[in-house]
Amino acid sequence: MVKYVRFFSLWFGIAIIFGCIQNTFAEDISLTATIDRNSLTINDRLQLTLTIHGTQDTAPPSFPGIDGFTLLYGPKISAQTNIINGVVSVSKGYTYVLQPAAKGKFTIGPSTVEYKGKVYTSSPVTVEVADTAPSSGSQAPDMSKLVFVELSADKNEAYIYEQVILSFRFYFQKGLPVADIDYVSPGTKNFMEEKLGDQRQYEEIRDGIVYNVLELRTALFPMVSGELPISPARLKCNLIIQQRRDHRDSPVDSLFSDAFFDDFFGRGQKRYPVERTTGPVTVKVRPLPEQGKPREFNGAVGTFDMEVSVKTQHVKVGDPITLSMSVYGEGNIQTINEPLLALNNEKDFKLYPAESNTQITNQEELIRGRKVFSKVIEPQKTDLKAIPAVVFSFFDPRVGQYRTITKEPIPIVVEAGEQEMPIQLTLSGNTIVPAKQQAQILTQDILPIMTNLSSLRNQGERIYTSPFFIACLSIPAVAVIASFFVTRQKERLQTDIGYARDKRAHAIAKKRLALAKSALSQNAQKEFYSSLSKSMADYLADKFNISAASATGDKVGILLKQRGVGDDIIEEIYRCLTDFDYRRFSKDGGTKEEMDHSLTLAEQLITRLERQL
Repeated sequence: MVKYVRFFSLWFGIAIIFGCIQNTFAEDISLTATIDRNSLTINDRLQLTLTIHGTQDTAPPSFPGIDGFTLLYGPKISAQTNIINGVVSVSKGYTYVLQPAAKGKFTIGPSTVEYKGKVYTSSPVTVEVADTAPSSGSQAPDMSKLVFVELSADKNEAYIYEQVILSFRFYFQKGLPVADIDYVSPGTKNFMEEKLGDQRQYEEIRDGIVYNVLELRTALFPMVSGELPISPARLKCNLIIQQRRDHRDSPVDSLFSDAFFDDFFGRGQKRYPVERTTGPVTVKVRPLPEQGKPREFNGAVGTFDMEVSVKTQHVKVGDPITLSMSVYGEGNIQTINEPLLALNNEKDFKLYPAESNTQITNQEELIRGRKVFSKVIEPQKTDLKAIPAVVFSFFDPRVGQYRTITKEPIPIVVEAGEQEMPIQLTLSGNTIVPAKQQAQILTQDILPIMTNLSSLRNQGERIYTSPFFIACLSIPAVAVIASFFVTRQKERLQTDIGYARDKRAHAIAKKRLALAKSALSQNAQKEFYSSLSKSMADYLADKFNISAASATGDKVGILLKQRGVGDDIIEEIYRCLTDFDYRRFSKDGGTKEEMDHSLTLAEQLITRLERQL
């Protein structure tokens, strides 16, 4: 019997697993058409990819109708399977390479694929072909189509205290290296704000281009009515663009100028500083209506519910009862006020201030949570049969109306407390006063410890006049002042990028020089001069708060002269930077003595600059 049970359990488990797999892959599929760029010249090539999401078991999608392009080759087929947080996603891509045949604006028509009797269609894509661009190795790409930013709110109108979701999105073309991101958040005056989750990363297709998207979301709660502006957000970054070579001198040059070697050795790369600013956002905030406002309303705005409970229902007069009132839902949980007790007579219960505890249960999509109020009440009469009803009122912005939640009275049983003997402090009128009576000492506990003044002795020097005691008292004040300056320094290092780079420049340069010393001991000339060049360039870039790629001899010379650095030092720095780069990329790395001299010279220059800058 046990054998059959095990056999049945095994097959039952297998059936569950296959059912889960079937449900995972049973979702509807989709077909998308993407291109690597939407504007190009007549001499460029266009890469078109048709991707089927959700399955890999389909026939190839139909090739779309394309005017103005010639198919060079394709398709190149690729399949992907991703498992993220237990969710399986599959896709299959078909990539074609097209050559423009004429200039103008063209549309790549929709493609179709059939799966299980249903036809799926991709969206059309628009491409613009221009004349041949002038040949220039330093020509900058069109940054506006490579990277852009957006700032938006989920609603343009809201009530005061209503939750508004503000989203900042940074778009950059897929595969584009982005570095040195510096984000300045928008100004949200007259709003209370709460961060929503961590930074989101996903892909989005726009005009046929696949973009990587970084999204930051914030929950805003307007505190006043009227048209409230949200100032633009700003973002700075560097784009690393691989430069193309237009000609090759010889077969040998062709071999060693391959893009692989350029990427491997970092040649042909250029950093383009980019700064993007979003548009402003305006939210029209309406005041809460006066019509229909309940008497119990205390300013809560959102969608809420309430639970009420007590720990005991059988007490004596004067015994405490802990009443737990839990308000939960969507909205600004932290600003919710205590629900009210509907008392018939204020003398029925003795009330104490409530203690509250706030729990945020969802801070990813929106602010949702629970606030628990623990209130102690004491019944004052034996004829009380129930704890009064609990009332909580709020304004629901979804329907634009006030709502009131009333929890019914909770039955209780109140018994009489123990009788207390009254304390008689005076004699009554009929009490007979006895004759003069000598006072009796009932106990020694209330007598002073010392009854004879002659037993008091001088205790010596007063401790509060001791220098050591005064020094000990001053330690907390010194610690507070020191912590204030340390905290202020840390905050400035975190918020002021230029200040942080300036303060850390010397320490980072020392680490670079240590790497150079290590390379010198191993007689690795390339690594040695690479470390020297990087230590000098990075030190100057950090001191002037510019990118390392911008720390060229001419620009650095101008900046140093503005800081009052002498011409002899500027010429020496320019000569060092040139010599280090020459040694780095040439076969002549120099002798051991020349390398020692270069290291000593770099250390001396950085030390002299640190004193003057």
